Amino acid sequence: MIIRNHPRGRLVFDRNAIVRAALRAYVEDHVAKLPNGLWFPVCEHSRWTGDAQRGTFYSDDGCGGYEVVAWTEAGVVGLAYQLGFGPIAQLGMTPDTVTGGPDDVRGAVAGLPAELEPAFLMAAGTLDTRDDLYTGKLRNKKMYSERLAGVGFWLHGDHVAGSMFDDPTLLGIKQLLPWGMLQNGRLPFWVLGELAPHAAERARTRDAPIHAIIDAVVDRALQGPTEFTPDEIAILVPTPPEPQQLLAIQRRLHDVGITWPGSPEIPPEPPRPKGPNPFLPRS
Repeated sequence: MIIRNHPRGRLVFDRNAIVRAALRAYVEDHVAKLPNGLWFPVCEHSRWTGDAQRGTFYSDDGCGGYEVVAWTEAGVVGLAYQLGFGPIAQLGMTPDTVTGGPDDVRGAVAGLPAELEPAFLMAAGTLDTRDDLYTGKLRNKKMYSERLAGVGFWLHGDHVAGSMFDDPTLLGIKQLLPWGMLQNGRLPFWVLGELAPHAAERARTRDAPIHAIIDAVVDRALQGPTEFTPDEIAILVPTPPEPQQLLAIQRRLHDVGITWPGSPEIPPEPPRPKGPNPFLPRS
């Protein structure tokens, strides 16, 4: 664990706490999709790969931005993107120097220890890319591909660094700050404005049993594959959802080693249809 002061607050970074918070956020996201789900989960569009030893967590803010955290036994790498502010806008890259690969965003984690290179490559490999035609002041008008992140941090042992500390004005930092402001292994409550007191009251009252179940099953899942108990399911699913909706949630939780009582067999997802994407323009 390491503590760093930042213009936006006092930050505490801990590798194991970050992994737990990532798993908890992922589980909370999908439990919230049940009919009796939570109000205001900490994220709504998340993806998980790997396990508690080596893995990644991706969370999309629904407005074109996202953050990724990746971890190995050696530590953590975090990268974030706010719409319009990638490596060309914030990391000193140009249309001539970006390649669409991991090196586009390496400037976000300057001084990265060699031990964290695998975590960096996992994080960078999870990022989106953008292809565009350069129309600026440089002479070379060409298509370029840009790997999308504009700010980052790395955590190794008792050291934490990265562009979120080097330049606290970078856009996208707000997506990374919560990873240094965890509350008992959970991402902080994010609701602001007029809804904040209502959301906080809901979390303390009606949603409290669901949060307790999520905490319990996440702690079990960190030790290995686990199941919800029948009593937990009775609270989480008092009203059965549509079969396809339930199956989708079961699949996502199965990805992190959490199943329903009795570990029922989950049919594989059907293959995606082959052929051109109907939503893309035809050449």
